[in-house]
Formats: sequence, structure tokens, C-alpha cells
Amino acid sequence: MATRPRPILNQIIGPLGVAAALGMLLVLIMGATVTSTGSAQGCARDWPLCRGQFIPQFTVSTLIEFSHRAVTAVESLLIFALAAAALALWRSRRTVILLVTLMLTSLFVQAGMGAAAVKWPQQPVVLALHFGISLVALAATALTAAYVRHPERRRTPQSDSRGLAWAAWGALAYIYLLVYSGALISHTGAAQACTSWPGCTSGAPMAGYFRLLDLGHRLAAGGAIFIALGLILIARRCRPERPHLVRAAIWFLATLGLQAVAGVVLVLSHFDLFGELLHSGVTGVVFVAASYVCFLVAVGDPAASPGAVGSESGVLENAR
Repeated sequence: MATRPRPILNQIIGPLGVAAALGMLLVLIMGATVTSTGSAQGCARDWPLCRGQFIPQFTVSTLIEFSHRAVTAVESLLIFALAAAALALWRSRRTVILLVTLMLTSLFVQAGMGAAAVKWPQQPVVLALHFGISLVALAATALTAAYVRHPERRRTPQSDSRGLAWAAWGALAYIYLLVYSGALISHTGAAQACTSWPGCTSGAPMAGYFRLLDLGHRLAAGGAIFIALGLILIARRCRPERPHLVRAAIWFLATLGLQAVAGVVLVLSHFDLFGELLHSGVTGVVFVAASYVCFLVAVGDPAASPGAVGSESGVLENAR
């Protein structure tokens, strides 16, 4: 009878992971809503209370900020539950330890930076970093959810590990820097320097470097498409052994295409709320897709057959 909770955990941990990942995406979008609507001070400079109350009287800005905090609190509970369940089932696996540590650490850093942004005015570079940490929290939660759904994975073939690793992790680093530049453009107001697409023929009169920052971001976004294509070509060389990796790289390219469309919508909508939220949400999906490619390279593909329960695989599983 002492082992009975384990089958129950096996049944609920998959749906729990999906709920936590979707919840983190919702937190990301709601955070973008707070920023885009200028509602960061909807609870004044009070934290964790809102205008000195647990449930305040609501104005529009207060409702937006308070809702963001409430959803974040619920999401935190989901992440704690997912972490506890994953450790209860696979605490001897190094991959689980790393994913849970990254998930919880990024959650705490994200919450701390959010609280600091409320209590004290923040520079645009710090606010942009807050968005970047939110992406890491989203990716860590999504990868944990992916792992718990398919804990048995095939070892990465040593012949393709090194080249794939350089390509995959390089693509992820590039996407992170691209996202950070976009967040910096948003928080500095530089987006208003280029209100036309594809060129920069109209916009508010601003310092020249704002326009250069905007154009540089657009060019870098185009470069991400070529990086994703290169990643697919590298992955196809080992297609017989890595079908999941090739499909993941293709999905990465597809999300970048969707991101390009969202970027165009954002500019042509003159940076309205829908465009901002669409762009932020798709950015989260792109980062998760790039992270998943790295995850497959490091940990391995889902096993082709059920296999023996309890087996370990992947380069991250060597030390137990």
C-alpha cells in the first residue's frame, strides 16, 4: 500500500505539466498586457498587497495588475506541484534535477524582478531582462512538461552530438539576444521610430540610434529564419536516427514564420494592444521551440517503444 501514490502521480503529472506550461504562457502574455497598457502602477507601489489591500477597489489599471498577480500566484502553485511530483517520481535522474532547479530558480527570479519593478522604478534594460527571464521560466516549465510525458528517451548518437549541439545552442542564444533586443525596443519606445513595414519610411522624430536599433532588430529577425533552415539541414543528415529532432527543427522554423507575421501585424496595427500581445505570445512559443531542439540534442528523443521502466538516457543522464 505504501507504493500506491506512485501510479496516481504517473496519471496526473502529464496533465499537470501541460497546465503549468500553458499557465506560464498566460503569465507571460498578462505581463505584456500590464506593460502595454501602462498598468504597472495599478497597485501603486504596494507588493504583495495592492493599494494596501488584499482585494482592492478596482480601476482598469488596478484590475489588470491585480489579475496578473493572481494568475501568477496560481501558476506558482502549479509549478511547485509539478516540481514535487517530478522529484517524487524521478529524483535520481540528473535531467529532472536540472529542469526542476531551472524552473524554480527562474520562477523566483521572475517574481523578484516583478516585485522590484513595482517597488522601485526600473531602467528599460532591466525591464527587458525581466521579459527574458520570463521566457526562461516558460521554457523550463515546458521542457519539464515534455520530459514527464515521455521520461524514457533514446541516447543521442555520439556521431552527431557535437555538431548538433553547437548548432542548436547557438540558435537558442541567437533567439534570446533577438528577443532581448525586441524587448529593449519596446521598453525604450524605440518602436515608434519605425511605424512602416518593410522599410522605415515613417515614424516619430527620434534619435537616429533608435531607428538603427529598430532596423537592426528586423534584420536579425530575418537572419533567424536562415539559422533555422541551417539547423534543419544539419538535423536531416541524421534523419534515420533522429526523426523527432528534424520535426522539432521544422516546428522551430514554422514558429519563426508565425513570429514574422506577428511582427508585421504589430507594426501595421501601430502597436495596438492586440498586436503587442500576439507578438509577445508568439515570442514565447518561438523560444520554447528553440529550447526543445536543444533539449532533444542533450537528452534524446522519446523512446520508440515503451522500453524498461526506470532506464536512463541522454548525455545529461551519465552522472546519477
